[in-house]
Amino acid sequence: MISRLETMDGLPIPQDPFALRIVSAGQSYGLNTPFLDIWQGNGLLISRMDRAVTLAGIPEEKSMEETRLFLAACGGETVLCSRETAVCFPEFSIQAGGPVLVRQQPGKTASLPGEFPSPRMLYQVLSACQSPSFPVPEFEPFYLDTSHRLRHGTAAAVVLEEAGKPAACALALAVTDTAALLTAVAVVPAFRRNGLGRQAVETLCRRLSGRKVFLFRAEEENQAFYEALGFLPEGNWVQGQL
Repeated sequence: MISRLETMDGLPIPQDPFALRIVSAGQSYGLNTPFLDIWQGNGLLISRMDRAVTLAGIPEEKSMEETRLFLAACGGETVLCSRETAVCFPEFSIQAGGPVLVRQQPGKTASLPGEFPSPRMLYQVLSACQSPSFPVPEFEPFYLDTSHRLRHGTAAAVVLEEAGKPAACALALAVTDTAALLTAVAVVPAFRRNGLGRQAVETLCRRLSGRKVFLFRAEEENQAFYEALGFLPEGNWVQGQL
């Protein structure tokens, strides 16, 4: 049976990036906001934030009909999950995917720094790198969500400057005490080929000590870059339409 979580006590310690996204969203916004719902049951942890659904876990075979009916009625449009989970739902229209990468940060878990870069500076770098393979969301929702998460300690970010201008950034928009999800790395084209991407990732990862740092790498993109940074494959992600 799938039921809505009513208290934060019901949130598990995330062991994968999908549960991490769900748990971090709950810790960021609580469980009483109109745009976020979190459910659990039938082998799955499920969230719907606006119309984006995230699934963590493997659905119980005996409850597949109930789970399918629930997903069809939950109000979501897109879905993000592991490839192993998606195999159980052939009705999903998969549009993108790739490997999940992970790197364990040494040391003890430390609190995130109280100071963080302006979301405007982050957006300036990201928008300078926009391309068909690197889409950038609209400014207002990005600013509101990123600012909220940074202020509540459920996100972390760095911006590197060159000649007084924002040149590179790394952003983790889902952070808990045990894990983090690296969601964006970008270098302004004029400052590329100078090691700033690597420096931004390393700087951010040092602030995430004691945590597993996950990322969703697009198929056939940036493989050598992340391998050189010590990220290892751990499964696959897919995204598509419900």
